[in-house]
Amino acid sequence: MIRLILATACSWTPWNTALPLPESTFRGVCAVPREDMALKALDAWLKLYRTGKMRIHTTSGWKPVVIQANDSVAVKFGIATKAGLGDLTWAEDLKLILEAVAKLETAEAAKGLLEVAAIGLDETSYTREMAPYEVREIGETFLARLTSDVAREEVVKAARGESKIEKAMAPAVQAAAARYLGVKKNPAHRAVIEPLLGAGEVVVRVHAAEALGALGDEAAALALIAALEREQSDMVLPAIVQSLRTLYGKYLRDTGGEGGQAKGAAAPPESTRLAVRAALKALGHTTWRGDMVLLKLLEDFRSAEAVPALIGVLERFRDHPEELQSGKLSGLLQHRVHELLVAMTGAVYPATQPEKWRELWERDRDKIEVTKKHEPPADATTLASGFCGIPVQGSRVIFILDLSRSMTFKMNKAAATTPDHRKDDKQELSTRLDFALRELNRAMDSIAPNAFFNLITFNGDRDAEAWRKEMVPANDKNRESFRKHLAKLEADGGTNLWSALEMALKIKSLVYGDNYTTNVDEVFILSDGAPSVGDVLDPNEILRLVKESNRFAGMRINTIFISSQNTEERQIPTPWMKMTPEELMKRMAEDNGGKFVNL
Repeated sequence: MIRLILATACSWTPWNTALPLPESTFRGVCAVPREDMALKALDAWLKLYRTGKMRIHTTSGWKPVVIQANDSVAVKFGIATKAGLGDLTWAEDLKLILEAVAKLETAEAAKGLLEVAAIGLDETSYTREMAPYEVREIGETFLARLTSDVAREEVVKAARGESKIEKAMAPAVQAAAARYLGVKKNPAHRAVIEPLLGAGEVVVRVHAAEALGALGDEAAALALIAALEREQSDMVLPAIVQSLRTLYGKYLRDTGGEGGQAKGAAAPPESTRLAVRAALKALGHTTWRGDMVLLKLLEDFRSAEAVPALIGVLERFRDHPEELQSGKLSGLLQHRVHELLVAMTGAVYPATQPEKWRELWERDRDKIEVTKKHEPPADATTLASGFCGIPVQGSRVIFILDLSRSMTFKMNKAAATTPDHRKDDKQELSTRLDFALRELNRAMDSIAPNAFFNLITFNGDRDAEAWRKEMVPANDKNRESFRKHLAKLEADGGTNLWSALEMALKIKSLVYGDNYTTNVDEVFILSDGAPSVGDVLDPNEILRLVKESNRFAGMRINTIFISSQNTEERQIPTPWMKMTPEELMKRMAEDNGGKFVNL
């Protein structure tokens, strides 16, 4: 077991190994600091952090920022001594301080830990180097260690909004408190969390909904259903729906069964019918992002009531093209509704002909078994070939293309034959770039004419390059201009993947709940290697940043990876690659609702 050598006492105190620090760190830590020193140290650390001058991560590269003992806030306030402390990071410095604060087990200690657990949930603009999500997780870890009644009661007070907290941080602290209560899984906390579903601040409602799912008490379903009926935010709707699906999970053990339910599973309670009706009522109240998550619940518990409502969504696309142009509607929603209608009815009509679906329902509603598993015929799809075999379904699409030097290497002939390969295609594919350009040209054949699109390319330069400053309509003129642009592209240099992702997601700063002013609904990334240059190289950090940034934007991110097994290519091990580039691309798609193709 890892242990600490105390600075002010000669006894040994165990350290929680869930948050490892370098062994040299342990030799200077004080086990029982004065209460005022521990809390003052935390206050000082947070003040310095909020200036933006404290960098948890480096500006460029992959290593965390290392500080000297003289810079340590824990040392300055007597939480640790310089002797034997060695180098440490700002995150480790915070852990030393929070260890001391958590041991106090007082109401003030609970408030301090809540403030750290609320970092990044407020409306403050954080830089990537400040890593607010990492700081928040550290705070949550130590908050969970509180065991005294007085400390836990302070968290309950904070959840109720009764704790004396700085006004600007109050909603974030309340959200953090709700998260804590959910994780503790105490049914008694349900009465504290449920009223927060009606809070005025979105961040509180989001985390109240998530907390009820984490609580695992099915009795909370009714409060979530009531919230679903009145909710107007597409940031909160996903949290409500996901928690309902979690609470009803035991009725959906095998999604391959009829109506999404497993054979032999317990019959769903009556509240699931209420949940379906609430979801139907909520359709169209927000944007396509909210409607996409509602469809998950409608698929879980199929109901005949859903069919006319789904047809109504297709009618919106026909009757209100302006909503597609504005970004309130997305082709992703149209395709998903169409897939669900086909699965529920067994009928096959185009998504663009809702009148035929309406006629079918009016004529055969008494004959259609919506809970039966209907298999559409092989030729039922109305989708075009897409990009590298992945259908292009979005209305505002960004293609991201790797132009590093390795893209000039020979393309594996077997990999070049994608699922949509055309037998009559005589084009000779000599390089990976040739393949990518062919697929981008084909994508222009399948993208909807009323969609918008753009291309971002990256290599070893500091900044990625966009074909157009903003996305352009997929009309004939722009498609032809795009094809001419493709013919001029050349590959050379390293792989600065982050620069392209930062541009595509429009990440200027990390503001919780900010969709980064983008209406992009689908992204396609094609690459053949690992990040080699740029501000972010660590694949785990890239995945985390993309997921955090895309949490409320709801973009579907598809990835295509071209395996680097060519004999011309030498795989040079890099210390920041803690996973293979193939795994990086696969996880990025999985984390963001997309599809992954490995060539």
